[in-house]
Amino acid sequence: MVRKDLTLSRRSPVFVVITVLVPLVFVSLYALLVTVSTTSPVAVAKEGGGPHSERLLQILRTMHNTDGELFEIRTTDPGEARAMFAAGEVGAVLTIPADFDDRVSAGEPVEVPLRVYNINADGTKNFELRAEGAVREFARDTGGGVPVTAVRENSYFREDMGTSAYLGTALLVFAVLYASMVNTGTLVAREWEDRTAKPLVLSPVGNAPFLGGKWLSAGVQMLVGLVLVLAGLAWLLDFPALSLGATSWLGLFVLFAYGSALGTLLGVTLRRSLPLVPLCVVLAIVHFFLSGYESYMRGFAHGGAVEWLWASTHWWPTAGLTQDLRLDATGLGDGGTDWTALGGTAGIAALLTLLAVVRMRRQLRFTQGQ
Repeated sequence: MVRKDLTLSRRSPVFVVITVLVPLVFVSLYALLVTVSTTSPVAVAKEGGGPHSERLLQILRTMHNTDGELFEIRTTDPGEARAMFAAGEVGAVLTIPADFDDRVSAGEPVEVPLRVYNINADGTKNFELRAEGAVREFARDTGGGVPVTAVRENSYFREDMGTSAYLGTALLVFAVLYASMVNTGTLVAREWEDRTAKPLVLSPVGNAPFLGGKWLSAGVQMLVGLVLVLAGLAWLLDFPALSLGATSWLGLFVLFAYGSALGTLLGVTLRRSLPLVPLCVVLAIVHFFLSGYESYMRGFAHGGAVEWLWASTHWWPTAGLTQDLRLDATGLGDGGTDWTALGGTAGIAALLTLLAVVRMRRQLRFTQGQ
């Protein structure tokens, strides 16, 4: 019996792969979150060159807690620091002014400017508290006589985005992707499970009615779920659901097409709904973190897997769609649309759909009545 079961597992390893893949994904995501919540990547525009400037920089480099360093200083060159912030490679830039040493030596008050990409109130708070902690430690090291007044913050947006709105957008993206993948994928896979796929795939009218019907049915189911999710987000997280404009709804439609295309490919590949569901869960969670948390992970490049993961979110178009949804819902954006992200996501959806059709028609033969 053991030999039979192991042989079956070897010949059909889908479930074995899932049992390994799901725990590994959660372990990887947890490790990513620990890194993100501990170390903040920043750039320091070090304009001063005296001993006081060097001491403040050293404090910033050595600040840590039990989980690790609080700051990863990517550069100290003023020009490069501001360029990295503008390119989104770091979440904040701290400036040590050129007259910092002279003013400190003369006992005059001096401020340390901090520019923050305040897309998330929680992340902004971390930057503020840690920078102010460095200033306090600098004052203590000099006997308390240095009149460094405080950190003067200059935010990227006119106001901080609330954590509930930031997280609510990521949950909305997760709900749309998961519902579209699962609904479309299971509807497609059931045709093979019910042994009704053959006339649909081999129909002389082509595969368009088959795919269109599945997408339309999944769209109705997803729309019902979307209304309930928006209501739940508005009630539990005070998410501004009624503020979603044309940009947001267009983005949600493209996300539905992307998820449905991915679900269709999984459905025609696996042809079973049972292994399809956990795979959709894994894919939706991965998108939740890598697209929904891209700006929160902004600039995290510590090497290894974390650097690769963040780099992938920097160009994967669903991250841009999620950002558009946030800015549209909160009114912090300029009302524009990231057409590159929209077009890229739609293009990937078209490619996935083409792959699904090729997969269906590559071998026009069916066994056991299929």
